[in-house]
Parts: sequence; C-alpha cells; structure tokens
Amino acid sequence: MGTMRFVLYIVLIFALLAFSSSTSLSAGKNIRICVKSDVEFQKCGDIKDASKDLQCSFSCVKKTNTDDCIQAIASEQADIITVDSGDIYKASLFPFHLKPVMVEDYGTREESKTCYYAVAVVKKESNFKFSELKGRKTCHTGVNKAAGWIMPAGTLINKRQLKWEGPEYESLERAMAKFFMACVPGSNEPNLCILCKGSGQNKCARSENEPYYNYKGAFRCLHEGVGEVAFIKHTTVPAELADSYELLCPDDTRKPVSDYKNCHLSKIPSHAVMASSKSENLKTEEIVACLTEAQEKLGSTLFSSPHGTDLIFKDCTTKLKALPRMMESALYLGSDYLAAIQALRRKENSPGNDKVNWCCVGNEEKKKCDVWSSVSGGTIDCTASDSTEECMTKILKREADAMTVDGGYLYTAGACGLVPVLAEYYKEDCNKRWSSSDETASYFAVAIVKRNSDITWNNLKGKKSCHTAVGRTVGWNVPFGLIYNQTQNCNFAQFFSQSCAPGADPSSSLCDLCIGSGLKKPDSKCQPNTDEPYYGYTGAIRCPERGGRCGLCKGSTIFQNTDGKNPASWAQDLKSEDFKLLCLDGTHANVKEFPKCHLARVSPHAVICSADKRDMVARIVLNQQSLFGRNGTESDLFQMFDSTFKDLLFKDTTQCLLEIPEGTTMKTYLGQQYYDSVAGLSKCSSTSELLQVCNFHKCL
Repeated sequence: MGTMRFVLYIVLIFALLAFSSSTSLSAGKNIRICVKSDVEFQKCGDIKDASKDLQCSFSCVKKTNTDDCIQAIASEQADIITVDSGDIYKASLFPFHLKPVMVEDYGTREESKTCYYAVAVVKKESNFKFSELKGRKTCHTGVNKAAGWIMPAGTLINKRQLKWEGPEYESLERAMAKFFMACVPGSNEPNLCILCKGSGQNKCARSENEPYYNYKGAFRCLHEGVGEVAFIKHTTVPAELADSYELLCPDDTRKPVSDYKNCHLSKIPSHAVMASSKSENLKTEEIVACLTEAQEKLGSTLFSSPHGTDLIFKDCTTKLKALPRMMESALYLGSDYLAAIQALRRKENSPGNDKVNWCCVGNEEKKKCDVWSSVSGGTIDCTASDSTEECMTKILKREADAMTVDGGYLYTAGACGLVPVLAEYYKEDCNKRWSSSDETASYFAVAIVKRNSDITWNNLKGKKSCHTAVGRTVGWNVPFGLIYNQTQNCNFAQFFSQSCAPGADPSSSLCDLCIGSGLKKPDSKCQPNTDEPYYGYTGAIRCPERGGRCGLCKGSTIFQNTDGKNPASWAQDLKSEDFKLLCLDGTHANVKEFPKCHLARVSPHAVICSADKRDMVARIVLNQQSLFGRNGTESDLFQMFDSTFKDLLFKDTTQCLLEIPEGTTMKTYLGQQYYDSVAGLSKCSSTSELLQVCNFHKCL
C-alpha cells in the first residue's frame, strides 16, 4: 500500500511539472504577427530571425489589408496586429471580438505618453463660439483622421449642430460640405477643398504635397488667415505663438491653449496591439510576455526598419505597455471618442428616440426603476449591475446612460470622463440654481478635539482617532487622503497610535478604541454598522468623549449631539463649547466656524453620464422630476425620492435635483480640497480596477 502511494505521489509530481511546463507564459510559444504588405512581411521576417535565441518565437501571416488581418485573428489564423484607434473599435465588434492587450507608448523612460488631445484652435481676436461653427472656414488634418475629421464631425452630430440622417441618405462629406467651407485633404467635395493651397493634382491631396495637410498644415491654414478654426492636436501650436490663439470648447467657452485638459473634443489613444478576446487569459499573458521579452532584447529591431516607415509598429514607439486586465476596446478609446465614432456609424439621429437608460445597483434598485419606467411610458429604461463601478463601466461602454453616485465614486467617474449633470439638494428651497460656491448644497468634513486639547492638524501623528467607518467620505476618504498627500505612506494604521475605524481589521490598531455592543454580540466590535456604538457620525463624536483624542465627522454632527439635542445618556451633559475644530493651517477654531475651518467641503450625490448625453439626461430627468418629484403633478403614482428600502436610486432626503451648469468639471463640483483628498487616497487603493483603467492613458 505504501509503495502504491509512493508511485501515485511520483506520478502526481510529474503531472504537475508537465502542467507547469505547458502553461509557461513564454517558453516554446509562438506568436503569429499579421502583416499587410510586402515591406511589413520583410520586417516581420527580421523579427522572426532576431528572436531565435528568445524563449518565444515569432512567425508571420501575410494578408492584404487591416480588415483581412482582423478576420484572420478572429478565425485563429493569426494572433496579433497593431491598429489605430478607428480600427480598434471596428475590430471589437461582432463577429470579430478582438481586444487591445498592449499599447504603443511614445513617451520617455520617465514619462509615459499613450494619447493626445483633439482640440479646436482659433485666433484670440475672433469672437465666435463652438455652437456658431456653421458657415465658418475650417482647417482639418485630413479626411478620416481622428483629430481633424472624426472628432469634429462626431461632436457636431452629437450636439445636433450638424444634421445628418446617415450614410444611406447622404455621405458624411456631403453633409459637412454644407456646413463648412474648408480644407479637408483627401475629400472629394469641392467645398471641403476650397481652402486648400496645393496646386494642380496636389490641391487637397491627402499627403504632404498639400501644404495644409496634417497637423502642421491645418495650423498653417489657420495661421495664414485662410481658415478661422483648426482641428488639430494639443501639441501642434508652437509655444512662441500660443498667446495669440485660444481653444474653442464644446461648452461654448474659450480657454488658453495650455488648458487643453479642460477644453478638448476628446483624448485620442495610441495604436494598440489587438488579440482575440475569445482566447483564454493565458494566451493574452503569453502575447504580453513574448512582446515584453522581445522589446527588452531586440531593441530597435522591433520599432524601426530599413524597409520603410511605421511597419507593424510606429517608428516613434519607445516601448509597449501591457493594459490592465479589464481594459476593453470601449474603455480604451474613452467615452468622448467612442461617442464620436458611433455618431459617424449610426443610421439615424432622431431626437424622437430620446430616453434615459438608468443603471441600477442591485435588485431592489431595479425593482424601483422598473416601476419608474412603467409610469414614465418608457422614457426611463432600466438596466442592472451588481456594483456602482459595473454601472459606470456600462455608461462608459454606452450600454447605459445615467446613475446617481456619491463623492468617492464621483472622483472615479470624473477620471473616466463622465460628467456631473444634476445634484441632489437636501433643503426645501428648490427654486434656485446650483452653484459651486453655495455652501447650503454641501456639507463639511471636520476634525474635532476637546477644548483643552493641544492637538493640531500638524501634530496629529501618533494620537488617538475616531472615524465614522472605513470607506466613508468624511471619516475616512477625506482625512486619510490628506494624510497620504503629506506622508506618501499608505499604511494608515501606523499614523495613529490607536483608533476606532469601523470596518477595519478587528485585530489592527485601527479597531483598538472600538467597544462593540457587549456580550450579546461579542463579534460586533469594529463592525461597520450600528452594532458598534462608535460607528457613524454620532459614534465619531461619542468616541472622543470616551478615550479618543480626535473625531472625524461632519461639521453639523457636534450640534446634533450636544446642548441637549441628543437624549442618550452618554450625550446628556455634552456642550458644544467643550469642543473645537482643527484647521489645516495648524490653528483651532470655534465649532461654529466649520464653513471656514474644515478638512474639505463635500458635494452631494450627483447624476452622472457621458458628456455628449448631458443635455438629454438633464432635460428628461428634470421633466421626470416635475412629474414624480416631491411636488410632482403625478407623485401619487410614483415618487423618485422615496424608497421601500433606504436610498434607492436617490437619497431619500433629496428634496429636488438641481441642474449643474454645462462645462462644470468634476474637480469644480467636488471642490479642490475633497478632490485632492480622494486623489491621494486612490493611490493607496488596489480595489478600483475601473480607476486603474481610466487613469491608464497619459497625454503629454
């Protein structure tokens, strides 16, 4: 029996070794590169020859064009191809289902560069707005180019400035020719070539033979006074001329050329290596491992060639970067660029089809939304996900339109290019306009200590702290975001000597000051619910009274639990004058001064959507509020701000939704202090895959 066990053991060991060998990411693996020309085939042969000493090998599959290569990968005849942003979208569609796995990086060793911004540039002395582009003289890089054609055309269609019913009725070039007098190199429409400078057959050529071709040419067209606006990338305007030009923003404002991050049509991503999404993750890992090894050991052989320019990879590529696991084509391209591409592909653009597809988190929200959809007559549609981030991903992929999220998720939404549309308002004076300076529409995160304490914000390290709960805005995100910005250390348990932070590891110092609810529930200590007496806003004010030195809560919390406002025995003798606030400049302040002395101003929950759907979402949801809001004409049928379970779709304390002005950035909405806090804290969190994806691209 013992011998048999030994034999089985040996067999098992060899089986495991064989499995390990067979699943190696690179050893003995062959990556089939799809190429589209004879010169690419020659370069691919060079890569194949140079890789003989590598763990991976490369082989070449020759097709006649990009479309054929995409089909070859989909049918498992090839493994990879590198394509531009337009083909990334096409390759992701049925029946191909390709996905980006690596990106061409055009930066330096120190700084990554995987995208650029498409912008509209005008002379500073001009005075028209984006909504007044019709009939203007315009300069474009070339037909079908991302910054010079796809983005301006797609943006104009989505904003309904350009009325185009689709290619079956009229070509896009013909529709654009009715809108602009232009130079669009490569166009066949006379009105789109009328401003071009080339002579003879070179006039309007999609090549350097046309002086107004590409980025420099389009800017030259503007600079020489031929055109009034140039659609180019953000780095095109020479630094010495930048003061004479401005950016034309889609929200009808203008900004300096240097403010392209807040005034652009879209980010345009770099070329990407595409592979089949139907293959197992193991194949993707093999591709990434093999290309990583190749670029480390082959050097210039991978990114340049004596046979021609930009073969397989662009010559300016400095490295290939692996993409995050959840990166899909829609997320890679970004919300704005995806919207533009889809605008140029859809068959109709009728405002009569308007409806908002609301994303719900969980079954209870879906149930409420289904009732809303029914009473709205289908104006509201509903889709469900298991988490807030899954819902935001659906909005980014244009599988949903809108949802409501809180401050922490608003930061992620902003990083992903989504915009705030409507703000929840918790007071009854709803006949007002939303303003970023309106303190009544927000609340404040504060740090409180006893009046006789010598603690300041500057000497807080090593003291005892009390938090509402892990992950909560005022008790966790704000203070630890600020602390990270100061210390660059993500081990928050080391900052305070002892704490009560419900939701933390019960064995850590972050739970030392928590007390639990006693013998009835011995495991309730440090739980993120009311079983822990020091949980929430009230707990964060109770904890400093019973051993903690600093409480982190809302500015209004102190007044809700002192001066007889809270009848609980522990609060009966508390007076508001027994406490003071810690200010970020190291001083103290009276507890009544929290609008001036606070850690951050926190904005209310907001409805988010993609930028191109902002007007539609605002119009439809505000109309729904007039029907089903607090004072809605049909609130007896359905109430948007009431729930059978707490805070479904909207917070139950919401009195109304206020429209946030178009062009309001997420940083403006959240406030600089809170934005900086969450930005710092996000560097410590590995849980948000969506934030990792949305922060991946770097545009220099």
